[in-house]
Amino acid sequence: MEQVCEKTLNLFNVGCLVSLKIGTWSGRKMLTRKDMVEMGINPDSLPDDIVNLGRKLLVPKDELAKITKIEQKARKYLTKWSVPFGLANSHFVPIKKVQEVETVLSDLRIEFNDLIDSFIARFAEIKDKIRQEHGDFWDKCLRQYYPASPDKLKARFYFDWHLFKIAGMDAIQETDVNELLANEELKDEKVNEIRNTMQQEVQKFVQEYVSTMRNETIEFCNLVDARVNGTLYKGETEPKKLTARSLSYFKGYVDKFKTMNIFGDDQIQKLLTDLQSEFLFSEAVPKDLDDNHVKNSLSQALSSIRKAAQDQGEKTSQFMNSLKRKIVI
Repeated sequence: MEQVCEKTLNLFNVGCLVSLKIGTWSGRKMLTRKDMVEMGINPDSLPDDIVNLGRKLLVPKDELAKITKIEQKARKYLTKWSVPFGLANSHFVPIKKVQEVETVLSDLRIEFNDLIDSFIARFAEIKDKIRQEHGDFWDKCLRQYYPASPDKLKARFYFDWHLFKIAGMDAIQETDVNELLANEELKDEKVNEIRNTMQQEVQKFVQEYVSTMRNETIEFCNLVDARVNGTLYKGETEPKKLTARSLSYFKGYVDKFKTMNIFGDDQIQKLLTDLQSEFLFSEAVPKDLDDNHVKNSLSQALSSIRKAAQDQGEKTSQFMNSLKRKIVI
């Protein structure tokens, strides 16, 4: 971490904001009463208590599902390696992960654009097939809703992101405030008010960041406990066994916490590192955790981590207060 001075740490020296913007064409329209009348169905004859007008598909759902899957994958990946930041729908990503995040998003954008190009190239054929198979419904309820040209359709799709930081406190008086308030005379009190507001927002975010990481850790402990001991997790109706895949995820979570722990939550990191060293080491397999003595020891370790992550006592308060005083922009 690059420190601004011995007592402070610039928030945007340890991370930056990523704003991900992805748009798709829904390919759907509401199924209206007029549609039903056009097709010779009397809407008034349908029982209102069990019938809702739904949506009509302009293209087969599988066509757009492939594209939506890429969008979901991108958003899920960004969510994994970030914490939401209350500005421009952005996410705060640790500096050490930014390059990897950009690489993954770039690869997904290529895949996204390839699917769009394929879809646009086949669009006329897709429409013709629908027209041939559902001619009456096409003519009366669908044809008027399609984009006027392939270019207009393609414009509905986009996949982009921006990386940005917030200028430091010193920049407020020099540039930002002058631009925002134009020709107004800015008094020192107003500068201090804006400065204090920004600092409060930063402190709030830092607390939310640490709390988010700790809440994830609590959920992680609950999930590990359930899988190892064969108990229910959240809304499950049947307990699930510990598998090689889930064990691999558990091992990876500890490494993820270390990467995301940019504000020095050393207590939780040490407990997780000890857990990894004793139970979730790289060579561990599900069978290694199938002994009652091991299960009891693991459950005790998880309980200690949960207790520390849930702690709202004096030690945690001192850590948070010290951290909030330390972080600036």
